[in-house]
Amino acid sequence: MITGSRYRKRALLLRNALCFSILFAFTASNALSQFRSSFPDFAVDFVSVRDAGAGSGSLVDIYTRIPYTSLSFIATANGFMANYHISLSAIEISETDHLRNLIKTKYWDARIITNTYIETQSPELLDLSTQSIELNPGRYIFELEVADENSSGVLVGEFHVVVKDFSAPVSMSDITILESYDEESFSIVPRVDTRLTSAKGGLKIFYETYSDRRRELKIVREVLRFQPGAGVPELSGLLDTAVREGVSTSVVMREEESVILPQGRSQHLIALSIDDLKVGAYSVRVSLMDPVEGVLDVSEKSFSALWGGLAEHIEDIDNAISQMEYIAKADELKIIKSAATDIERIDRFREFWQKHDPTPDTIRNEKMEEYYYRVDSANRHYSAVQDGWKTDRGYIFVTYGEPDYVERKSHTFDYEPYELWIYERMGRQFIFVDKTGFGDYQLLLPAWDERTRLY
Repeated sequence: MITGSRYRKRALLLRNALCFSILFAFTASNALSQFRSSFPDFAVDFVSVRDAGAGSGSLVDIYTRIPYTSLSFIATANGFMANYHISLSAIEISETDHLRNLIKTKYWDARIITNTYIETQSPELLDLSTQSIELNPGRYIFELEVADENSSGVLVGEFHVVVKDFSAPVSMSDITILESYDEESFSIVPRVDTRLTSAKGGLKIFYETYSDRRRELKIVREVLRFQPGAGVPELSGLLDTAVREGVSTSVVMREEESVILPQGRSQHLIALSIDDLKVGAYSVRVSLMDPVEGVLDVSEKSFSALWGGLAEHIEDIDNAISQMEYIAKADELKIIKSAATDIERIDRFREFWQKHDPTPDTIRNEKMEEYYYRVDSANRHYSAVQDGWKTDRGYIFVTYGEPDYVERKSHTFDYEPYELWIYERMGRQFIFVDKTGFGDYQLLLPAWDERTRLY
């Protein structure tokens, strides 16, 4: 299980340079943009399982995923070839959070050969690799280095990893989120990047359970949503925080299953019934429960839900430009709208969003996706006489995002229907009153009014 991560890029001649400290925090600094300029959309995951050949010992499965477009290919007689080298060092962490000795180092190489140059430039093609390393239970710093042998690009990632202890009578592995699986052959393809744009067909997960004897247990599976604003969804592929101290969650789905675990190892392929996730940060949690002893073991895996409807939403470019009213300044909108041709107007539209892209070296523009997701959501929930984004509730939703809490009061003899939106994370609250009785909720106070402050 990964509980923290940090990346940086460094030149080949600086391999012994000063290391970053990354214990429990992640900072979106220049180091991130430097890393992504050489290895955009690189993803890695670590999963603790019980070692099949060592009793109750621990094994860590290492999954890496790197896009073809992040590598340098050279022309050969057999096609276009890329080579990269990966090394991993496991450093033990003491109970007092001090680094101990280097415990183990593992090296492996990967080679990709394509038939055409076009394949080397395809953002859809990815190289997946899987390795394993034996370790004792405990907390570690994993330092991972990926070197492109055809260029000077080097990525160094540092991860805080917890290796589970499987010595108890009943235990379970870490959770793996799946891209796909074949029930007949029982083959799985892990989803290394846990940023999901769709959960159609359910969230597919895989885990193992281990029991010293045949037992009747209850398995509880939950999907939790972190409070809006508690994390940065677009970075969840890099920061897999299974435990977020002091952050409240809400239960999106929960299911219980009574099972009879046989003695030994059991494997579980599960499709959780969640189809329409709101954009945000989530965690899937699986608990093994005994009716007498209570919770025997728990595993948790965080992921994030992103919006995948951007391309469809901005097909009407004029409408997309008009919807920028809450993020663009008046003179910026005027410049975009005054373009002499459609092509020039589209170029100015793209230039605006490129300036606001928090990760310019990746394919996604998270700021743009988030903004138009809010517009789309406002249209779906608040449209009536006019488009939802143009209403008062739509304006607040697009501008500030989803509220932390909403209180709704229906019509009474003393009060008109109203909604109270509370943004604890920013110390604001907004009241919307339906004075007509037809769902036309209007702001009681302007958004800029100081009386909207909670404290």
